[in-house]
Amino acid sequence: MSNEEPEILLMGTMHFAMDADIVDHQKDQIQKVVDNLKEFEPTKIAVEKSFLIEEELDRKYKEYKNHQLIPSYDEVEQLAFPLAHHFEHSQVYPVDEVVDMSNPTLNQTFEWAKEYQPTLFKEIMEVQANLKKFENNSTFIERLKTINHPDYIAELQRVYMKLTRVGDRQHQVGVKWLKQWHERDLAIAANIGRITTPEDRVLVLIGGDHLHLLRQFLLDSGDFRVSSFLDYQSK
Repeated sequence: MSNEEPEILLMGTMHFAMDADIVDHQKDQIQKVVDNLKEFEPTKIAVEKSFLIEEELDRKYKEYKNHQLIPSYDEVEQLAFPLAHHFEHSQVYPVDEVVDMSNPTLNQTFEWAKEYQPTLFKEIMEVQANLKKFENNSTFIERLKTINHPDYIAELQRVYMKLTRVGDRQHQVGVKWLKQWHERDLAIAANIGRITTPEDRVLVLIGGDHLHLLRQFLLDSGDFRVSSFLDYQSK
């Protein structure tokens, strides 16, 4: 390992477009998260957007900096843009990968288990019920703390590992879906690595479902220090 090991801060988040209440009624919580993340002093911010919309992302960020954009129900515009602007970043980096997740879809994988492997399906449902017990939806910040907590991440990974058993030796239904998922996360980790220099401190805003694999892939490279969102939140 180099003595100049860059630091990657992984922050799992929910997608604001699926929960308008965060933007409509919890702006103070959003601002508190942004303020706490300033402690990390990121040199770059990577987000769950595809390079295919990089021009649009650049345009919106420029509009934001010029006070011409009202942030929408989007975690990038609500969290990444204010933080990047505060540190006078020239851009926000899209690191998501476009992967065909339809062969099979996740829904088809669950349907197979439900129809042909009811005992396994019940096991998966029980783990998902356990995940609900972790959840604290009282505020935006409490929700972030939940999805970034190691115990929650580990329990979520149990769901994925149970999915490997969906199907049979002739029909590796769960494995085929997970191959697509792993391809996407491997590509995201590679994209993060490509934008990172030895002096960088990179904040990555990503859907919470990606945290386990991204952390593992980045640590396995031996090239980065990987921090958690929880390390930069006030108690």
